[in-house]
Amino acid sequence: MKEIEDKLMIRELVDTFANLADEKKAKEQGDLFLEDGVLEFQMGLDGEIQNIKGRDVLSKAFAATIDPCKAVYHINGQLNIQLNGEEATGISYCQATLVSEENGKDIVTVNSVRYHDTYAKVDGRWYIKKRRTTFVITEKREL
Repeated sequence: MKEIEDKLMIRELVDTFANLADEKKAKEQGDLFLEDGVLEFQMGLDGEIQNIKGRDVLSKAFAATIDPCKAVYHINGQLNIQLNGEEATGISYCQATLVSEENGKDIVTVNSVRYHDTYAKVDGRWYIKKRRTTFVITEKREL
């Protein structure tokens, strides 16, 4: 029963991250990471991996991405979780759609994203310890 409960809590963590992006609550997104949490991201499967470390820096990076957008919309897909005591790993899939204005036109960017996560349970609550965000496919067009 504990395993099911932990998996549900992690699923809620992943979904909450997406929901907060849609609501443009970057600080709250950052709060889902450990204080020294790490975000790695890459554009494309063979793109260079870039790192951001620390909750405050992560919150600022999330804000820089979502705040300029007119609309943000995430749909989460499958999530596979492997538990190992107070730590876990997971792979999840997401489609993130961003609408922004460029040269007076609304531009939609649709990102097909795969997350490779490491989670840690601290004081009964799950956090993201490390997240590798891979933008597998990015499509950009006028809305």
